[in-house]
Amino acid sequence: MGKLHLSGLFVLGFLFTFGVHAQVKKMDGLVSASVGYGQFNFAANISELGDSSATVSKSMYPSLSLAGDFSLTKGTRKKWRVIFGFGITTQSLTVNATDYKYTNQMGGITIDPYVSWSITKNTIGARLMFSYNLQKMRKVKKVFGFRKTNCLVYGGISTNLNWYAIKENTTNVNFNKKSFGDRLTEYQLVAFGFTGFPFRKKVGLNFELAYGGPYLVKAGIVFGL
Repeated sequence: MGKLHLSGLFVLGFLFTFGVHAQVKKMDGLVSASVGYGQFNFAANISELGDSSATVSKSMYPSLSLAGDFSLTKGTRKKWRVIFGFGITTQSLTVNATDYKYTNQMGGITIDPYVSWSITKNTIGARLMFSYNLQKMRKVKKVFGFRKTNCLVYGGISTNLNWYAIKENTTNVNFNKKSFGDRLTEYQLVAFGFTGFPFRKKVGLNFELAYGGPYLVKAGIVFGL
């Protein structure tokens, strides 16, 4: 597991260094703000409370993401482009339980009438993608590194670093607050991405389907720099 974490940090550092170096003379691209849902929202292990409580409820909140994607490909008429991107995502869930039973330090059974468990997952990552401009109109203006188009599709890979904010409200001093399954590094395959500019040349819409962390699906708005 330690080697996996180190490899993730190495890849993250490599992509970030590579992207920054490539953008010293060329800062063309887009920034986006999106909402979505990830595997963390649905698959977080809450058995620490669920197996020992009378009732359990889980409240999921959509992930919020800010990202920047920059073209590494020279020339404005290229249909295919190599893109470097980076982003930050935050997502959270809250678990509430009643009549939580646990073994106290004396070996007896204690019942905590109400327990809350809040988990916030924060992620920073870098990604390398390939995009294709579907529109072939020659007179369509570009949006800096990307030609203004009705449809730009892309896919790629990313590596991500996670950190967590956890808050629990229980009388159990031995409560395993990290039993939900915290992970330091994650990898993601962006299977399909879409960016379109139906309204203004520097304001568009974005949608992505992905596998891995920090999200499985997200949608939002994009802005030309």
